[in-house]
Amino acid sequence: MRSSLAVLACACLLLSACGGAPISSPAAPSPAAPSPAATATSPAAGAGLVERLRRGGYILYVRHTATEPTQDAPTPDLADPATQRNLSDEGRAQAREIGAAVRRLRIPIGEVLASPYRRTRETAELAFGRARATRELINEIYPGADDDELAAGLRRLLARRPAPGLNTVLVSHGFNLARATSLSSAEGDMFVFAPGGEEPVATIGVDDWRSLKE
Repeated sequence: MRSSLAVLACACLLLSACGGAPISSPAAPSPAAPSPAATATSPAAGAGLVERLRRGGYILYVRHTATEPTQDAPTPDLADPATQRNLSDEGRAQAREIGAAVRRLRIPIGEVLASPYRRTRETAELAFGRARATRELINEIYPGADDDELAAGLRRLLARRPAPGLNTVLVSHGFNLARATSLSSAEGDMFVFAPGGEEPVATIGVDDWRSLKE
């Protein structure tokens, strides 16, 4: 009896030392996390990213630049900027800086589409010199907008191949990108997509443009 108790005590100590897990059943290895998109300041982007953008063939999704600390009216009038949250002076400067960098880096831009909100159209116009407003990119919280339809439409735009040698620009909202791709964004972020790609190949923050070299 005394011998049996000693054996049982030893077994308990062994189990305690292993955290209670059976010695013969090691934990399965956890799956590898997916690789995040390269940022413009990472070694994976840098000059290589600029060279790829110069060849064209990408879709550049831009969330509008910095805005005033206000909110859209419950039912914003798309023809009346006074009912919308608009770009701040900082946001206008950011958009101009993006445009200057794109020209300095000689990145060819083709079609430029924008949400009809004032802040998205102004971002596009200040950065790229033009914009064609489309409801395909309208803020998904606009009254009456169909969230799923907008997400599906954005995925179609991200799959559409640009004109040869050019990059397409889409200027829209954070909500739309999150719904279509599950990506979060800060104001002024640019996401570089290959046509039909589910993940961006790179992300360029609004302050990253200064570090990109020719």
